[in-house]
Amino acid sequence: ITPKLTVKIGAEVKAGDSLFYSKSDERILFPSPVSGIVEDIIRGERRKVLEIKIKADATQQFADFGKKEAAKMSGEEVKTHLLASGCWPFVKQRPYDVVANPNQAPKAIFVSGYASAPLAADLDFTLAGKEAELQAAITAVSKLTEGKVHVSVGANSNSPLANIKEIELHKVSGPHPSGNVSTLIANIDPINKGEVVWVVTPQDLIVIGELLLTGKYNATRTVALTDSKFSNPQYVTAIAGAAIADVTAGNLVNDNTRIIS
Repeated sequence: ITPKLTVKIGAEVKAGDSLFYSKSDERILFPSPVSGIVEDIIRGERRKVLEIKIKADATQQFADFGKKEAAKMSGEEVKTHLLASGCWPFVKQRPYDVVANPNQAPKAIFVSGYASAPLAADLDFTLAGKEAELQAAITAVSKLTEGKVHVSVGANSNSPLANIKEIELHKVSGPHPSGNVSTLIANIDPINKGEVVWVVTPQDLIVIGELLLTGKYNATRTVALTDSKFSNPQYVTAIAGAAIADVTAGNLVNDNTRIIS
C-alpha cells in the first residue's frame, strides 16, 4: 500500500487511533498500537514514509470502538467495523498476500492454527485462554464470505481453535510446510483463475475478538525468542510495532546476530 499520514509530529494518539490510511482506499486505516506522542516520522527517498516513532505512555489509553455482538451483525456491519477500527489490514488476500480488497468477496477464509516451522512459537500455548476472543472473531469473520471458514490444528494438539463453532476443522500432521496456510489452501480449496481467498492468522483473530468484546484495539502478542543466539530462549509478551532491540535487550549472546521472524 501507499500510506497517507493522518498524524503529524507532536500529535497525541490513543491505541487504535489512525496513523495513516491506504492511498488506494481511504477506508483502510492503520492504527497506533500504543497511546502516546508521535515523536518522529522518518522518511526515505522521495519522502517515502519508513517509520513512525511513538513515545508510549506508561499507562495505555485506548480509543473506544464500542462492544459488539458478532452474532447479531451483518457481513456489511462487520466489514465497516473492522475498517473503522483499523483491524482490516489483518485480513490478507491470496493470491499475492496483500491487504484484502473490501470490494471483493472471497470464496473461503483460511486460518492456520498449526505452526510447523522450525523454532516457531507453539500456537497451543500462545492462544491458551483466548477461546472467547477466537470465537467472537470467527463468528464475525465468517459473515464476510458465503463460503466456509477453514481452520487447521495439529493432529495431536490441544488447540483452543479445535472447539470453535462455525468452522470447518482440519487436522494437520507431517513435516514443514504442513502448517503453512498456502499448503492448507492448495489441499482443501485451491485458487482458480479469477478467484480469491482470505487469510487471517490466529494472533490477529485474538485482536479482532478483543475489539468486539471490549471495544479496545489491543495489539499485545506472545512471541517466542528461539535459537542458539539467545542466552535465555523464552516466550515474551510484546506490543506489535515495538522495537526489536527492546524485546531482545540483554538476551543475545553477541552483537553479530540477525533477528528474523
